[in-house]
Amino acid sequence: MFNPIKEYQLEITTYCNATCPQCPRNLSGGKVNPHMPLCHLGTDVIDKSFTPEICESLQQVFFCGSYGDPIIHPDFLDIVKDFRAKSPTLWIYIHTNGGMHNTEWWSELAEVIGGYGKIDFGIDGLEDTNHLYRRNVKFETAINNAQAFIRAGGKAQWNFIVFKHNQHQIKNAKTLSQLIGFEDILFRGTGRFLNHETLEESENWQVTPQREEPYKLEVTDLNEYRNASMKRLADLKQEYSVIKDYFDTTPIKCDACVGNKVTITAEGLVLPCNFFEHNLYDARFYDRTVAPGANDLHFVEGKNQVSEFVNRYRDELDIHKNSLDKIMQSEFWTELVHSWDKSLDTGRIFECAFTCGQKLTKVWDQNKKVTSTYRYYVTGNNRGLGLALAERFGADGTNRTSGYDITKDVDKIVEESVHYDVFINNAFDGPPDTEWANYAQVNLLQAIYKRWRDLGKTGWIFNIGSIGERTIVAPTPEFETYRVSKAALAHASKQCTQAFKQGLVQFKTTLITPDRLDTPLSRSRDNWTGSAIDCSHIADFINWCVTIRDATVIEEISLYANLISDDYI
Repeated sequence: MFNPIKEYQLEITTYCNATCPQCPRNLSGGKVNPHMPLCHLGTDVIDKSFTPEICESLQQVFFCGSYGDPIIHPDFLDIVKDFRAKSPTLWIYIHTNGGMHNTEWWSELAEVIGGYGKIDFGIDGLEDTNHLYRRNVKFETAINNAQAFIRAGGKAQWNFIVFKHNQHQIKNAKTLSQLIGFEDILFRGTGRFLNHETLEESENWQVTPQREEPYKLEVTDLNEYRNASMKRLADLKQEYSVIKDYFDTTPIKCDACVGNKVTITAEGLVLPCNFFEHNLYDARFYDRTVAPGANDLHFVEGKNQVSEFVNRYRDELDIHKNSLDKIMQSEFWTELVHSWDKSLDTGRIFECAFTCGQKLTKVWDQNKKVTSTYRYYVTGNNRGLGLALAERFGADGTNRTSGYDITKDVDKIVEESVHYDVFINNAFDGPPDTEWANYAQVNLLQAIYKRWRDLGKTGWIFNIGSIGERTIVAPTPEFETYRVSKAALAHASKQCTQAFKQGLVQFKTTLITPDRLDTPLSRSRDNWTGSAIDCSHIADFINWCVTIRDATVIEEISLYANLISDDYI
């Protein structure tokens, strides 16, 4: 399930120049976490593990640490040079606070990476606020280094965690990012104020520096920059009176499986994600009074569940002792995947349900410009276009055969939808002689519109219409139900688009109006000629829509086919 691996996230060091208060490498901005090993991953083992053949097969290497900043590694430039020498087109992606080295070093890094890579600079405010979270990082140094990198041809994004103390600087930060030449600035709605023990969001976080007076970080009060999962906690608790029932049953969509990517720690352990590494050394698992605490479900018989699981396979997961290919053959991965079909009492891993469950997605909610973390929901996902889109995007969804019926379960589908970034309103509304030819797509769209509007939700709604609605007179009177319902969907979709254009909602709505689709059902009909719209092209269009700039919305696209052509046969 994890093969072939397309991305490795490398934590090459647990050392860092910063003491960010909500980072597990220190205790609330104070002393270093005593449970964490201090180490660098050796260049020799990196070179040995990542052969030219492996590098050529990868899409991306991501330098990002759970505990350390990659630029602190004494041989970081040489490591990047080695990867670039092995693969000229390997995408090299780096997360850093940017607070170390001189501008010449950053210019050289830009030249080494070339056109196939990018750096995200974590700068949380301007000169008078950045240091409140990025402790020990000088704003001027980070900005100058980013500017040197960009001027040397490097691609960069500014990552800005929004707190109450820096929210007033959002507009100025946008302007500065454009002046410096950042490709974009991402304002992140952090989920780190979540109290893991009580599953409630704390309004503040106590910072306890070693040589300065204590102070508090506060959650932003700008609704659009609050973490979406944090805003839905109350609804989740209302839905599940016993919260364990949610973690017992929520579908788990492992980010590592979906993206074919895994993490390598500074110790050399290959793990599915950095959240597994947090379970190994985060101080809150040793002393539960350390913020943000730990949930009872993290432990089995008093021992951390993930730590016990990893330690059983530690030797098999170590790149000092095994090749990457051999590590991926370990039974660890099989046991991991099989655990997701179990209950917590019979072996389901709580961290997986907590981090990659369906409705509490605080990590992915804070970074919604990384399209690989977008979550898709498709109605009518069991056949035709719905099935093709579900397979393409790894989407969840429903259908009237094995799930919710859009004609009867609108409220349930609406509540499901709020946990997703992309909702595809696809379920077939017809044919006219059936009980479900009742404008169900329109009713569902209007209900979702109201719910998303009230939540201040961002995201995308795609409505699948039909060229048939443009026929002035239907072939037979009874067919009019289908034609008119699709026409109503088209008008309703455009009204939702208008609401975005007028700033009334933050989500975008797009109508996709296709001609005959190339599906197994279409091919089985007597009037099949071999010509139809390829479902993959509709998926490509949806994928493009979610990547265009924030202020742009596509109202409608129409796709026609020459139905008498046999070119596709």
